Amino acid sequence: MHIQLKNTKNTRSLSDLKNKSGKHIKNHLLIRSDALHKVDASDIQILTEEYHLKRVIDLRCDNEVKNNPDVSMTGVEIYLNPILPSERVGITKKGNDEEDFRDFIEAIQKNGADSSVKFMTDVYQEAIVSDFSRKAYQKFLKLLLTDAKGATLWHCSAGKDRAGFATILVLYALDFRLEDIIEDYLSTNNYYQGNIEHFVSICGEEYREVLKTIFGVKKEYIDVILKCIEENYGSIEEYMENGLYFTKEDCYKLQELYLEER
Repeated sequence: MHIQLKNTKNTRSLSDLKNKSGKHIKNHLLIRSDALHKVDASDIQILTEEYHLKRVIDLRCDNEVKNNPDVSMTGVEIYLNPILPSERVGITKKGNDEEDFRDFIEAIQKNGADSSVKFMTDVYQEAIVSDFSRKAYQKFLKLLLTDAKGATLWHCSAGKDRAGFATILVLYALDFRLEDIIEDYLSTNNYYQGNIEHFVSICGEEYREVLKTIFGVKKEYIDVILKCIEENYGSIEEYMENGLYFTKEDCYKLQELYLEER
C-alpha cells in the first residue's frame, strides 16, 4: 500500500500483502521507502503518528548518508547499514545530487543504453556475492528479529534496488509466493514515471531509455537475482541459510513476529 508523503515517492506499507498460508503482515509494521532526507513535519507526523514508526534502517553508502542524512524523528532510532561500499561506481561523489546524477546519466549514455542495464544487473550480482553486501543483508534481517514496538522502515536512495532486494529477502522469509514478491518489486515503476518525464524534459528525449532503466525496475533484474543465487548457492533457501546465515528457525521467528491471520 502506497503511503502518501509529500517528500518521498516510493514509501509503501507491506501489510496489504498475503503469504502462501493466507496470512498478512501485521498492520503497517514493515515499510519500504526511498530516502528520508527531505521529509517535513507533515510527513513525519504521518510516519510517527499514523504508522507508529520506531525504527529506520538506512541502506545507503556512508557518503550518501553524510551528504543527505535522514531527518531526525522523535522516538525513532536510525540504524546505518550500507549495502554497498562508498567507492561503488554510480554512488554520490560530489555531494550535489543533481550534478552527480547528471554525470552518472551522461556516462552511461556515452556507453550506450545497454550499459545502463548492465550497471543495474552488476549491482544486484554484487549485492548477492560480495562479503560486504552479504554481511549487511544479514545484519538487516537480524535487526528485524528484534521487536521495535512499532513500525520498521528500510530505505536506500530510490527505494528500488538495495531496498528492493532487502524486501525480496523479507517476503521470502515470511513465506510469500515468488509471483507476489515479483509483483511487489515491479510496482516501484508506478511511482517514478513523473521523475522519468521530468528528467527527459531536462536531459532530452535521447536519454529516455537510460532514465527508464535507472528509475525503474525490470523482471530481467529478478531473473538475474535468481540466476546468480542459483549459480552460487543452489536456491534462495540455501542462500539465506549459508550466505546470510539466516536459518529456518530465524524465518519462523520472523513469521511469528510479523504475520497474522485476518
